[in-house]
Amino acid sequence: MITHSVWIGPKLGLMEKLTLTLLERSGNKPTLWVKGKVEGVPDGVQVEQLPKDVLAPVGFAGNPHAYIPNGGIGSFAHWSDYFAMETLYRHGGVWVQMDCAVTVKLDLEDYTFSPWLSSISPVVMRIPEGSAFAIDLATKLRDMLADGMAGRDWHEAMLLIHAGLQRHGIAYKTLPNYCDCGGLTFSPYSHPITADVIHWSNATHNQSKEKPIKGSEYERLCKECGLI
Repeated sequence: MITHSVWIGPKLGLMEKLTLTLLERSGNKPTLWVKGKVEGVPDGVQVEQLPKDVLAPVGFAGNPHAYIPNGGIGSFAHWSDYFAMETLYRHGGVWVQMDCAVTVKLDLEDYTFSPWLSSISPVVMRIPEGSAFAIDLATKLRDMLADGMAGRDWHEAMLLIHAGLQRHGIAYKTLPNYCDCGGLTFSPYSHPITADVIHWSNATHNQSKEKPIKGSEYERLCKECGLI
């Protein structure tokens, strides 16, 4: 399965290298979209430059989120959601955020998403090429990002995606055997817990990205991939 991810910055850290390495090792075909030159991209990853006609990266300028470092201000997370919709509309395939561990070959049905509470999230998702839903959401997210989401809450983009699925009458599926570390303290980021797809949740867990906690699933996977 072809996967798409994006990275804005001059080099990849340990977590990002792990994401791409695991995708390739698991039999997927990862494509990384970048802006300019990026150091540390693992072998086997297709690198593509951001299309010139997409919205340039915009940092979050909305209402600070209490549980995210710096309130999430300046984060490209919501721009990434916009770019994901644009990319899947143009190319299809599976979107994978750069703070995920995928340890299986992704063979997902159209309109499969990662679960989030009683709804869904765009952390990992499959949307078919040419999807009317995808371009509709890309347009709405682009408009929402015009001022960096000023005055809006962190979760409004995810709620917009869920509302879009309902508006388009799409019956979606969710990933099985998925773990979202989120604000959890007892998670694979810090403990020996396994899952097919793990969202490390870079927004809330970032203290041990470069120095994995001993005995954690994060450390085990980094070692298995020869990254530490």
